[in-house]
Amino acid sequence: LYLPLLLTGNIGKRGAGCHTWAGNYKGAIFQGTPWVGPGLAAWTKEDPFNPVLDPAAKVTRANIRETGHGEEPGYWGFGDRPLIVETPQGRKVFTGKTHMPTPTKVIWYNNANLLNVAKWHYDIIKNVNPKVDLIIDQQIEWTGSAEYADVVLPVNSWLEFQDLELAGSCSNPFLQIWGGGGIKPLYDTLDDPMVFARVAAALADELKDRRCSDYWKFVLEKRSHVHIQRILDASFTTVGYTVDDIMRGKYGEPGAALMMYRTYPRIPFYEQVHDSIPFYTDTGRLNSYCDLPEAIDYGENLVSHREPVEATPYLPNVIVSSSPYVRPKDYGIALDATDADLRAVRNVKMPWSEVKQTRNPLFDQGYRFYCMTPKQRHTTHSSWAVVDWNLIWSSNFGDPYRRDRRSPGVGDWQLHVNPEAARDLGIEDGDYIWIDGPASDRPYRGWKPDDPFYKVARCMVRVKINPSYPYEVTMMKHSGWMATERTVHAHETRPDGLALSPETGYQATFRYGSQQSVTRGWAPPMHQTDSLFHKKLGLMGFVFGYEEDNHAVNTVPKETLIRITRAEAGGIDGKGLWLPDERSRRPGSEDDFMLRYLAGGLVRA
Repeated sequence: LYLPLLLTGNIGKRGAGCHTWAGNYKGAIFQGTPWVGPGLAAWTKEDPFNPVLDPAAKVTRANIRETGHGEEPGYWGFGDRPLIVETPQGRKVFTGKTHMPTPTKVIWYNNANLLNVAKWHYDIIKNVNPKVDLIIDQQIEWTGSAEYADVVLPVNSWLEFQDLELAGSCSNPFLQIWGGGGIKPLYDTLDDPMVFARVAAALADELKDRRCSDYWKFVLEKRSHVHIQRILDASFTTVGYTVDDIMRGKYGEPGAALMMYRTYPRIPFYEQVHDSIPFYTDTGRLNSYCDLPEAIDYGENLVSHREPVEATPYLPNVIVSSSPYVRPKDYGIALDATDADLRAVRNVKMPWSEVKQTRNPLFDQGYRFYCMTPKQRHTTHSSWAVVDWNLIWSSNFGDPYRRDRRSPGVGDWQLHVNPEAARDLGIEDGDYIWIDGPASDRPYRGWKPDDPFYKVARCMVRVKINPSYPYEVTMMKHSGWMATERTVHAHETRPDGLALSPETGYQATFRYGSQQSVTRGWAPPMHQTDSLFHKKLGLMGFVFGYEEDNHAVNTVPKETLIRITRAEAGGIDGKGLWLPDERSRRPGSEDDFMLRYLAGGLVRA
């Protein structure tokens, strides 16, 4: 999308630009510079062996010590492995040295439903996590991630914060500080930083080493404002602000201020266009040609369309181009290869006249529907997905009375299907269906029909017939809560049929499986190069190769191919039609009464 904007000059101007989703990538907004300070590193990279214990002192570059190296969780969701492929031309390592992951031994995360929202999560449960020594889940809700953790540490909600917290956003210029003035925690919970601090204090006692607790001194003393002030002082987007001024409302609403960008609303690349500052690339310009060796080998040196690695009716991953300057390596991989890794690294160039004559081999195996898994509006990512009203609103099958005991809760999950496609499949609106991804590795590698875990992992949802989708396109929302061994057992044995774990109170939104039953992890080769020159994440500086969020395997294709099979009738207890379908009260099946209603013919004025 940048190419036409580049050619027409629609970059760096108000109302112009191309802005991708970047909701989580906030590290860069607290930017460090040589003339101000280390930015967010004043909090994340302070020397743990010599912390600054004077509350009035600033954290400078002299106090920074690199004791960690970022590693992308995407590899954990890819089988905890790099992308190494045995091609017909030999073994090829596509993961650059700067990206190379190490075996995961401990996972400790907070504020994230990490496992539940991971692509291919049943493969993670079956084939990856058994090799992990310790998993600590730290969050406010008991999610599917908590179900598979070794330790669960509960934390306060925003309303219960006992100390100050700092937040910002990529998509708007607002800086927010809040906390300490809300309600007392309803349960035995702590602020997130206090959890880390209490663990550190326990380690200090166990190891007889005060440095463990000294590092968290101001958090333990409920003086987090010291750390927040240090971040403000060390970031050129906030330098000059004080916590006291912001909390007193000097800049507007108490606790709020604007990040000190050049523009409002924020206009990316304003300085490059208006002040002729070089772009943060190897040439200082926005380029329409990439001369990286990997880009040339993979056929990515020119802006060209590339078919998806799976969800396409044509040859997967084919480069649609007739340019003589696109000369990719195909590594001798056959055009009919269906192995996912082989498809992901095969680089074949064809003009559109040839591409449209090709056919995806997976179509011939029955996987002929695209399945998109976008986010929904009734949750924040997956947060609060099983709160009653959110679950009721999340689909067309919400029912607070649960008159159909097959429903996993007060709502059910659904797949949107074109009416003609449903008719050809012999499926009625509201029916339960099985959804299967390519059987070579989904829902997990090594599955067998008689494996009890396969019963848990295979996805079952309701059908929602929707004429707004093309024949071969389906959609299932991303934010549902996965079925687990406990919820499946509960669903099959409880008199009320709830998919509710009796041991933990975990509520699934699926009877069986989840939206991730049909997805898998991917590691796109161009996301793993060592030669890419780019700006550092949180500093005014430059680096080659890997850096978290900037150049990494940080997302995967969210569409996949599926096969649909009818499982049960949609009527209550599996008998007959779902009531709105029976009464012709749905799109694509309107009776005369419904057509009159839609035309406004039931009311006369």
